[in-house]
Amino acid sequence: MAVVSQQMKNLGRVVGVCGVLAFSPPAASAEFDRGQALYENHCKSCHEDWAHTREGRRVVSMSALRQRVAGWSLHSRLDWGDEEIDDVTDYLNRRFYQLTGQP
Repeated sequence: MAVVSQQMKNLGRVVGVCGVLAFSPPAASAEFDRGQALYENHCKSCHEDWAHTREGRRVVSMSALRQRVAGWSLHSRLDWGDEEIDDVTDYLNRRFYQLTGQP
């Protein structure tokens, strides 16, 4: 009887921990930035930081930035949809441009 009681306590603990984990967001998701990952995997080899911080840059609005990202995604045959383009646009804006307004 004592063995069964201990097993039930252990089972209760396991179920409790599983319940907490099931309703907790993954820790990595808070740190993951899809726009950054897309940029680093597909764009950064040609577009280093200087490309976004040089004087006389052509991008002066969010819509211009989004148009550039969309254009380069087509040029590079990346087959990105609106979500990927928006994610990279948002990442670049946060990281380099600090523009206001909607794309």
